[in-house]
Amino acid sequence: MTVPATSLPDSGDQTGRNQSCPPPHYTRREAVRAGLCTKKVYTLALTYYDYVVRNHLASDTPRERWEPQDVVGCQLSADFVQDGRELLAERLEEDVDPALDDIEGLCIGVSTAIDTIEKRPGDLSTPETNKVYGGRSAVSRVSELTDRVETERAMGHRHHDRAPRWLRVISVWAPWAEAMGFLAFLTYYLNVPILSPWQDWMGWTFSLILVVYIILGQTWLVDHAARAHNHCREAQADGQKHSAETSRRQRLGYLLVTGGIAGGITAALIERGLDALGNAQPAITAVMIVLALTTGLLMPTLTFLGKALDGSKVSRERDALSRDLDADLDWHDELVDQVELDLAAARNIDHELVEKVVPAIRSEVQDLVNEAHVPYDFLRLQIGGLSGSHTVPSTAVATTDPAGSISNGIPGADAISLQPVVDRNARLAALRGRIADLDKRFRALSAHPWDHSRSERTLDR
Repeated sequence: MTVPATSLPDSGDQTGRNQSCPPPHYTRREAVRAGLCTKKVYTLALTYYDYVVRNHLASDTPRERWEPQDVVGCQLSADFVQDGRELLAERLEEDVDPALDDIEGLCIGVSTAIDTIEKRPGDLSTPETNKVYGGRSAVSRVSELTDRVETERAMGHRHHDRAPRWLRVISVWAPWAEAMGFLAFLTYYLNVPILSPWQDWMGWTFSLILVVYIILGQTWLVDHAARAHNHCREAQADGQKHSAETSRRQRLGYLLVTGGIAGGITAALIERGLDALGNAQPAITAVMIVLALTTGLLMPTLTFLGKALDGSKVSRERDALSRDLDADLDWHDELVDQVELDLAAARNIDHELVEKVVPAIRSEVQDLVNEAHVPYDFLRLQIGGLSGSHTVPSTAVATTDPAGSISNGIPGADAISLQPVVDRNARLAALRGRIADLDKRFRALSAHPWDHSRSERTLDR
């Protein structure tokens, strides 16, 4: 640190010329050994000692009032004040700005979530009718269908009852299981080289045709037969005799074709299997026959039953809309919970900033600028004889700066403006207003229309 250029008393001042400058009260060795200061502090204080004393001598200042001049307090504190400014800026950028950014990000997320909640439930459709319902109209549609199902059940009609869940699952996977069963049968009983088609092109082509038929052809035939049976049941219950008769004819046609092909393939597999096994043990032959019957007849039958007995268009449409509304309500509830968590998190960050982070930063900056008192107080000690009433406080002093400031209280020392803190407080206040607006919007949201309806009804799935 360098001492500012100053002028000694005018050469015409006989008092300043005749009076000798008294030496410092302590030598460096004495001060360091006594623990009064470090070598660095001693050197810094000594830099200003001669300037302070000679100026007071030149001004005939009474001995007990030889306080360091303001320019000395300013220069001696300059490095500490600059370090304090840098620390304030650094801590605000590292600890406060990211927290404010987090609050803003939470506000954006909450706003987006509220926008989404306000639009729920969205449009829904079912594969039974291919009709699109608005969210609230879907709730009304479910209520309408449920009333119809319950009314007709009370009248003794059971065609709305859904097939057991296990049977519906089997009907979905049965064609694939049937295809795998055929592959196993062909591979192990008829010795068809599935992975080496060039060894038996005829056998491999036959296997491919069977598998493709199972997955595509037979599935299509069984599906149409099952749908025709299902529609027939519903039409009979609704008193639509002509429609029921048409569905019966369609069911019969599809079942005859499906049964004929399935029976023929199953019989052919059994015949070829018996021929390939020759004089095999009865147990092996029985296993082969059971596998052929299972893959050729049982699986198509299960597929048929899983769809043919699966309720009605009314119950399936109702249950499909109910599932979609359940999923929509679950998403709605997740969004609501997330909004509450995000608003609480934003308020917690606000509290941390106001109660902990900013006060801690101000305290650290204050402690740093107060370190200037160490060399300043030692300088006064070196001068000696000063009045105790002129002791400088080691706390911040009030200033006329509307933004506030931090000062070490040393006469002449610069203060650190807290305008950067005020700017952050203004941004935080704006974010508080935004949080309040979002909370108001959130509290004004209407309940999900399916929430009340679902709690009132127990649907038979």
